[in-house]
Amino acid sequence: MPDAPVAPITLRIDRLAALLNAELADDPVYDGVELQWFDDDVHGTGMLAFLSRREDRTVDYYLQPGLRLDRRGYEIGGGTRSWNVTPFDVARLAVADDGVDAEVRFTDVDGRLIELRVDDRDGVPRRRARLLAPVSAGIRRPTSLLLVWMNAFDLVRVTATQPSVHVDGRAAALGQLPGARMHRRHLIKYAASVAVVELNPDSAEQPTGGGVTIGTSGTVTAVCDNHTAQVRLAPSPDLRTMADGELTEGRWHVTIDGARITGGRWSAVRDHDQVHVDLDGLERWRPGPLPWLMRLVTTVVPVFRRWPTTYTWRGTARIGGTPSVTGRWHRTGGHDGDSYRRATGS
Repeated sequence: MPDAPVAPITLRIDRLAALLNAELADDPVYDGVELQWFDDDVHGTGMLAFLSRREDRTVDYYLQPGLRLDRRGYEIGGGTRSWNVTPFDVARLAVADDGVDAEVRFTDVDGRLIELRVDDRDGVPRRRARLLAPVSAGIRRPTSLLLVWMNAFDLVRVTATQPSVHVDGRAAALGQLPGARMHRRHLIKYAASVAVVELNPDSAEQPTGGGVTIGTSGTVTAVCDNHTAQVRLAPSPDLRTMADGELTEGRWHVTIDGARITGGRWSAVRDHDQVHVDLDGLERWRPGPLPWLMRLVTTVVPVFRRWPTTYTWRGTARIGGTPSVTGRWHRTGGHDGDSYRRATGS
């Protein structure tokens, strides 16, 4: 059987059962909180909560005992400040047809009591959207092109139950979207069945065959449960067949669950048993049909669509011995997320 083609792409894909995220407008310590719920054989069942610090945007993570998570996939914001296995007094996150029910209570690394309660269920089925989360816009030192794809995304509705976040007994104000009286939404985001994709992670050498299917038509595919990520390169490369010193170039794009996310240019130069590769000129994300509010938000706050254009990758594919791909993503400017915080007051 002939060897599989060697392509300059490595993919990882993972799945969250649900997530909920909120920006904090006036807390002196934290500027954001996120809850993630897992329920599968790989990770176990339970909650991961994390809090982003206002001063330097480093992140403290708190996971319930028994969860099995790879912390390498959580290098967001200013980086990891602490990673803590923590008993929760309360930990619940459930997305229903008519809204979300979330509650958490635990103690942070500095002894502060953290409490969150959100419940906007009202018996009315929701119309949800597919959205690319802008989490990677604020990553200062990326270890991959992190793509968080939310297949069933919504904003918490204004109902009789007011959402609340308390830090050490003090109520924290939440960020706000302009025009709240008209659209009646809180700036609290939630989603179910979330795909988390890492393109060309640089934390370690990743053999091109490790859990990834490389097709002869220039496609690299990764699958997790009912989620699929795919990178297609054109023309279809096989780096082993390049002559020493030869330059090859083309276009590439990545899709998640059939939706095109971004793409750009690729180029490769053979140097003996190595090929030096660049991925650059990344495109903005162009969402498909969205509810009017999310269409407005992603247009008025440019970071939602433009953040991929601030990423570029340079690396090396080794084609002698066991094929592998190593490299590093770089930010090219305009990536601090300030436009989003100014728009939401967070």
